[in-house]
Amino acid sequence: MSNVKTMRFNIDVPADLAVAVSRAAAEAGMTAEAMITECIGQQFETALRHRVLIQRQNDVDEALLELARLVGRLSAGANQPSTGLCRYRPADTK
Repeated sequence: MSNVKTMRFNIDVPADLAVAVSRAAAEAGMTAEAMITECIGQQFETALRHRVLIQRQNDVDEALLELARLVGRLSAGANQPSTGLCRYRPADTK
């Protein structure tokens, strides 16, 4: 990747949107370009947060599935070995 801090893109937007962005930028005391840059940044931030939340939800779903499997093994009856059900051991156990 290059060390370029900014890049310029040219986009075409409908005239009514351009007017609305220009008006909103003027009211906020900023340029239309700065307003658009801020809006794009906010959208990327929202998308990233959504992605993280979806990944966390998938992690929770996987953990619940593993828990359901464990409960199934534990409730299967006495013929199932109980060793290895818990991966955590007290520190003094060898």
